[in-house]
Amino acid sequence: MINWDPLGAAEQAAIADEILSVLRHDLRNRFAIVRNASFYIKRKVARDAAYSADPRIEEFFGIIDEEVIAASARLEESVDAARLFTRRSVRVSAAGCVRRAAACARIGASGGRIELSAQDGDVEADPIELAVAVRCLIENAVESTPGDGVVTVRGAGSGARYAIEVTDMGAVPCEVDTEAILRPFYSTKPGHFGLGLNIARRVARRYGGTLAVEPRAHGTSAVIALPLAATLAPGDAASEPAP
Repeated sequence: MINWDPLGAAEQAAIADEILSVLRHDLRNRFAIVRNASFYIKRKVARDAAYSADPRIEEFFGIIDEEVIAASARLEESVDAARLFTRRSVRVSAAGCVRRAAACARIGASGGRIELSAQDGDVEADPIELAVAVRCLIENAVESTPGDGVVTVRGAGSGARYAIEVTDMGAVPCEVDTEAILRPFYSTKPGHFGLGLNIARRVARRYGGTLAVEPRAHGTSAVIALPLAATLAPGDAASEPAP
């Protein structure tokens, strides 16, 4: 029996985004180091008689510089993740995205339960991508909740924003090291990529929102806050549902 995951393509694209972002950042730094080192050595050897005597030396320094520039430019080329998932930003029911995320969460045989409450509120986002972000938070919370504990998922408008809060029942942390847990590939669980929070944060930022991780009396909360969509004027199109 084949189990179809309605959020699968968007999740694959999100993972690709995160991995490529890390690689680009690392390679940009390395290319800059190579260029700086090459420039420094060129200045030093240019004073040597051998530099003037052999024109190939200057030519090779030029090749190094050109190739590093070309390699850096390749990093900026669009990666074909769009073939996995085509993003589209629309006015969508945030509550519907939360319900979809909870329905598609892969909690396996953990025994954990999801307690869900989502109030109405519209945001501007891709409904599938937002559901993937919330699912990442739910699955992280389930993994951090021992036994048959409850993971609470809340969605509600708060001022000019819609807040989606996912709270686990893990051990009470002394403090949340946000810098560490949001570091790509950081995970305390063997066999995990450690990208769930990074994906959620990237999606939130893409649509003008934020991700915050905060300690609670029992466990930890991860909160996505997105701007509420502007109030519809008479005759405007209604928002797209996200069942």
